[in-house]
Amino acid sequence: MEQSKECEFLNLKKRPSAKQISISGINAGSPAASRQIANESKQTPNKDAEKKPDIAPKPPAVDFPGGVSLAIVFVGLFLAALCVGLDRTIVATAIPKITSDFNSLDDVGWYGSAYLLTNCCFQLFFGKLYAKFHINWVFLSALLIFEVGSVVCATAPTSVALIVGRAVAGIGGAGIVSGALVILSRCLPLHKRPKYTGAMGGSVGIAQITSPTLGGVFTDKVTWRWCFWINLPLGAVTFFTILFLVKIPSDPNRKSKGTLKGFLDRFDLIGTLILIPWVICLLLALQWGGSQYPWNSWRIILLLVLFAILFVIWLYIQFKEGIKATLPLHIIKQRSMMAGMMFMFCLFTAFFVINYYIPIWFQSVKGVSAYKSGIYFLTMSAGLSLAVIASGFLTTRIGYFVPNMIMSTILSSVGAGLIYTFDLHTRTGLWSVMSVGGFLTTFSSSNFCYRVSSLIITGIGIGIGAQQPLMVAQTVFKGPDIALSTSALIFTQTLAGTIFLSVAENIFQTQLVSQLRTLVPEIDPRDIINIGASNLRQVIEAKFPQDLTAILTAYNNAIRRVFLIPVIFACLNAIPDAIMEWVSPVKRGKAGAQTQKANEKPREKN
Repeated sequence: MEQSKECEFLNLKKRPSAKQISISGINAGSPAASRQIANESKQTPNKDAEKKPDIAPKPPAVDFPGGVSLAIVFVGLFLAALCVGLDRTIVATAIPKITSDFNSLDDVGWYGSAYLLTNCCFQLFFGKLYAKFHINWVFLSALLIFEVGSVVCATAPTSVALIVGRAVAGIGGAGIVSGALVILSRCLPLHKRPKYTGAMGGSVGIAQITSPTLGGVFTDKVTWRWCFWINLPLGAVTFFTILFLVKIPSDPNRKSKGTLKGFLDRFDLIGTLILIPWVICLLLALQWGGSQYPWNSWRIILLLVLFAILFVIWLYIQFKEGIKATLPLHIIKQRSMMAGMMFMFCLFTAFFVINYYIPIWFQSVKGVSAYKSGIYFLTMSAGLSLAVIASGFLTTRIGYFVPNMIMSTILSSVGAGLIYTFDLHTRTGLWSVMSVGGFLTTFSSSNFCYRVSSLIITGIGIGIGAQQPLMVAQTVFKGPDIALSTSALIFTQTLAGTIFLSVAENIFQTQLVSQLRTLVPEIDPRDIINIGASNLRQVIEAKFPQDLTAILTAYNNAIRRVFLIPVIFACLNAIPDAIMEWVSPVKRGKAGAQTQKANEKPREKN
């Protein structure tokens, strides 16, 4: 019985179905068979086909650090930003003394430009590295290069050696600042970034508050070389903090780990190699033209022609290489990014020129020491630092970047205009600085209050706008594009300083020689220039006491011509203010956080 049932079951299994019988009566290769099969496939779809895969897979959840872990990350980045912030401005109050020691007033522009030149040229290179490789190792490599440059500066026997050291430090500094911002973007959700980015900018501001005074103390009480030795202990603490304590979440947008071969295949080596010489040619032409050589001399013409040719070739390579380019066009064509780069260029042109020439004005025209020059400069640095920190909270509160940018344009323009009015009669006033319960109390004359208010307004104006383009980049871009856009913005910032510190030196040298020949024609201008800025008043009182006022007037008039640069560029920032999109990091960040929570719920059920 059981055997018969088994045979029946096998016969049923072998028996063709009705559909198979209907098809078997038709030629399998005929059109009719093809149509019938197609119709049946439509009527009885495959069960596997019914389960269609998602076209856009849900992004993996990012486990952002919090509590103690986030605090450790922030402390490490704070120390790194502090280190670079000190190096960027501590040398400003020491420059007059350095020029006197090396008899190198002609090299004033190079002490700042050498650092900014390499910082600018390697900024985009580090952006590519951060987009393709492990962030920690790239960041630590940049920090090590920065420390080597600081040692070279601290031990420099000549002005040329100091300039070389500044150039090496600039290479490392290029990777530190952009790296800190990229790490911050990886450790925080979008809607929380403005506050922390502002606080990070505030750490640079704190460095700028203390560095002029610290540089003045080192220069007057010990030696200006300690302005560079100070980077070693700070850099060591930063290095070991990042190496052992900072753990960065993996990037969900990165498809694979970066390899050296893959990086070289996708790296625009030719574009990078051409970038450096066109910047150098432009820099030399702007620095030498009209001061060391006439504008129509063959050297200046050759430099300008080489700059134009190399720049056009570089632009062509950027267009041809596409995503592989040093500065990808899809980054700079984005409207907010374009406006942010313009804003950065104008704002930091004003900042760098004021930052380097206000101490020269204090020490030459007013005859104060490097230490007092640093104390006086605190007014601008304090306003800048507080404004940078406040700007992050204001952006979070308002929800948009543009209002802060507009306030920055107005205040920086007014402040730069007031600085342009400085003259011999803008008295230093009576200083009495006391720390009482953490408050800074200042007693001074009304004339001094006018000067101080000028520096405070300028500092607040620059500070409230300095971080806005960086926050915009983190809002409108995602994944590796954040590193590229951040590097592009800092590239623009340092390019502004590189170019216009050289322009400022050219204007200063040319105008000083012209003013001296007009006001004191009997004195060779080179005799005054070789004195340097720090001991100017004392040397002139000893050698040319009858011409003291005329020579100081010549210095003041030359520096005032330089101060026209910040006035012009601060006002030009009205253009990017009008172009910038009204994007909100708060709204986008909260929407992204809600989407991530919604994506996490199905995973928990599964």
